[in-house]
Amino acid sequence: MSAHHQDDTLPTLDLAELGQVIGGADAMSSMLPMMMMMMMRRSQAAPAQVAAPPPAPAWKPKILVDGVEQPLSSTGNGTFTSTTSG
Repeated sequence: MSAHHQDDTLPTLDLAELGQVIGGADAMSSMLPMMMMMMMRRSQAAPAQVAAPPPAPAWKPKILVDGVEQPLSSTGNGTFTSTTSG
């Protein structure tokens, strides 16, 4: 089996020929899609502001002794006390 090797060198262009090269993206055309999306977003109406949800009710622990809920009193600093008779 014979292997044929082709010339792997790339063609070169003289500087004078570079002025005739057309195509490719310049700075403005590569930014065009991004600029158009920004303009579309700007033209869309701003969404209506959604009202904040109501605050959650204060948490209170539920203490059961033999299946009976015990009364609790808050100490004011985030802790609760319970009095049980026994």
